[in-house]
Amino acid sequence: MERKVFIRDCLFHMFLIALVLVADQLTKLWARTSLAEAPIIVWENVFSFRLIYNTGASFGIFQGRTMALTVFSIVGMLAIGAFYFFLPREKKMRPMRLTLAMIIAGGIGNIIDRIAFGKVTDMLSFDLINFPVFNVADIGVTCGAIVMCVLWLFYYKDEDFTKWKKSNS
Repeated sequence: MERKVFIRDCLFHMFLIALVLVADQLTKLWARTSLAEAPIIVWENVFSFRLIYNTGASFGIFQGRTMALTVFSIVGMLAIGAFYFFLPREKKMRPMRLTLAMIIAGGIGNIIDRIAFGKVTDMLSFDLINFPVFNVADIGVTCGAIVMCVLWLFYYKDEDFTKWKKSNS
């Protein structure tokens, strides 16, 4: 991939990260101010907005370990960022870079909460399936991770990464 296209993709991904971060932080601000008194039921027993503070990670694991999760998240985002830039600059890697940008956006969104409030603000609740309450950042991380797995299983071949490993050795 030529340098100009790579730079254009990077700028687009930075814009996407900023967009997800703004949406995430605005919805969390809205939740902290509007849902403090009572949840908003959108569809009885199906979907609601309810304010939950999570001091742990996904699905409530590692509750109360905010500092460790913050450090782990920062290291993880730095590693994912390095992976983003060290991937081959081939057109075939564009979908992988997009998924990494989504994961980075979500990760940063939750890191901001952990640093600013010592906990993550969640507000989206699917009551029908008793799913854990989540937020916009969680959507970015989850969708990015799912698409990345699909790409690794069905789109990329071992050779795509073998070439990369040889060029980075």
